[in-house]
Amino acid sequence: MTTVLRNHWIATSAFVTVLALAVAALFGQAFAATWMQETSRQAGFVLSNLSIEGNVRTRQADILATLDIDTGMPLMAVDLQALQHRVEALPWVRLVTVTRILPGDINLHIEERKPFALWQRAGQLRLIDEEGVVITQRGLTAFSGLPMIVGDGAPHEMGKLFQMLSAAPDLAQRVKTAVRVGDRRWDLLFDNGIRVKLPEDLDPVYGSDKAWSRLDRLEKQHRLLAREVSVIDMRIPDRLIMRVTPAGRRMMDGKEWAT
Repeated sequence: MTTVLRNHWIATSAFVTVLALAVAALFGQAFAATWMQETSRQAGFVLSNLSIEGNVRTRQADILATLDIDTGMPLMAVDLQALQHRVEALPWVRLVTVTRILPGDINLHIEERKPFALWQRAGQLRLIDEEGVVITQRGLTAFSGLPMIVGDGAPHEMGKLFQMLSAAPDLAQRVKTAVRVGDRRWDLLFDNGIRVKLPEDLDPVYGSDKAWSRLDRLEKQHRLLAREVSVIDMRIPDRLIMRVTPAGRRMMDGKEWAT
């Protein structure tokens, strides 16, 4: 579209809008809305093209069904904010920008949610994004490699959790599940089945962040996760409590050969 033609459409739209305000003042909003729709249709402002971009996991058909608009309808009659809210209600959609482009185009730019973790609550799994928003409960097999969090309040606290874990990235890679306990602290389950009990998050003296740093140091020095233990309790700052596996107990008793 040339600059001259674009300016013509803009000027025409502004003129129609000003007239609509005058009509509203004289005859009321309902009459003005009808008048503006018909006038804009006669001026050539009708929906002729709808473009959608940014959607990967959200099906085009689902978006179109949600929009519920048709070509040929008056462009000025389309409620852009209503379109935005309807599309943002779709499971994978995080944000939508809706733009009306004269004389007859509407563009939707979609930003989808990014899978971040699996959340287990009341025995059911849900896929959530990094903000803790539930995306879907379907087709979760494709996301089995994501970390899992467990517990009612887990999504609200997972941002702080993963920020803490990032301080020791090599160790964090081995964490497969984080269980929220009493909405105060975390148990971490590692890839070999060992459970590490962390202290309460907000303990001013010895919180979960300090315990995590301590575990990282101990793992580098003593390879705790390679030992025959099932639980490592780190909730007490000056001691380490470990629950030995049956195989570990046999080794301690000198019965490595036992079955």
